[in-house]
Amino acid sequence: MTAPSRPVEVSPARVSTWIRQQRAFNPNWQFFFDVGQLIVAHKWYSLAIILVTVAQEIVALWPVALLGQFVDRLQTGDLGNVVWLFMGASLLYPAIMRGNVILRHKMFYETDYSKRLEMTLSESDRDQYHDVEEASAAHTRVVNAVSGITNAAYHILGSFTPVIIKIIVVSSRLLAYNRMLGLVYLATLLVPGAMTILFNNKLRVLRDAQYSAISRASGTGVRVIADKRDEAARQRFFEVMRERTNVLVSLMTNNQIFIYVREAALVGSQFLVVLLAVGMRERIGLTPGDFTKIVGYTTQVAAAFITTATVLDAIVSHCRAYHVYAAARRPPTLTPRPIP
Repeated sequence: MTAPSRPVEVSPARVSTWIRQQRAFNPNWQFFFDVGQLIVAHKWYSLAIILVTVAQEIVALWPVALLGQFVDRLQTGDLGNVVWLFMGASLLYPAIMRGNVILRHKMFYETDYSKRLEMTLSESDRDQYHDVEEASAAHTRVVNAVSGITNAAYHILGSFTPVIIKIIVVSSRLLAYNRMLGLVYLATLLVPGAMTILFNNKLRVLRDAQYSAISRASGTGVRVIADKRDEAARQRFFEVMRERTNVLVSLMTNNQIFIYVREAALVGSQFLVVLLAVGMRERIGLTPGDFTKIVGYTTQVAAAFITTATVLDAIVSHCRAYHVYAAARRPPTLTPRPIP
């Protein structure tokens, strides 16, 4: 007779220990902790970017609504001020967007400055690199890791907000027309979302190989320049550069195929909603302007979704660069202790 299993104890101390271990040994946790630290350290920039982005995306949907009104009013000939409002809204959106880009880049350059100094000096303090090739490779790993952290902070603040706002607004508008129309549209967005997770998982090994080859190519390239008589370094440089080229070509090809499949799924979801709307147009009283709005709204969501999914791909790629950096810094004998 087997003894009854003990229930897993969940206590603040145990959870705290587990979180500390994840931060110490899991590069994913380290990466996103560093990203979070940057955002918190620049909290006023972060808040300003989020608020401006919210305003930007609400204004971006305004021309679509005005265009629908314009189409409906063409039948009566009473255009009123719709044309001027449409023009003004179309000019207002890019003005806010340009200001948002300036604000986001200001934060990006500030975070890049502080993080590059911090991580480069930390690598120097380890005092492990007495060979120019190894030091150059270490510096490249730092550059890639810093780029990943700062780009992730940049995109988390400014690139995920638009698609969230657009999905909420557009879904609510479609739900206002008809409940089934809105729910079907929300359901179809789950497919490209699942594809994004699946595709990034499939590209993980290639991305690790990409950043590893980039670091080694930098180190061997510096050695070749520093000592032209070192034939072994020259041959190693040729081999690493060929490996780097093959990995990059394979990564680019797979990435483009995955992006197209995701785009096709989004186009299919858009046409499904339009066809559903056509089928129930008389029952729910849709006008030509309403169809203009539906097409405009779903097109904006599709464009924002593709942009955000591509950004997520980039963040995952940057995370893999941090993996290569963290793996090079971790002593081979360092293993997590069991949680008591």
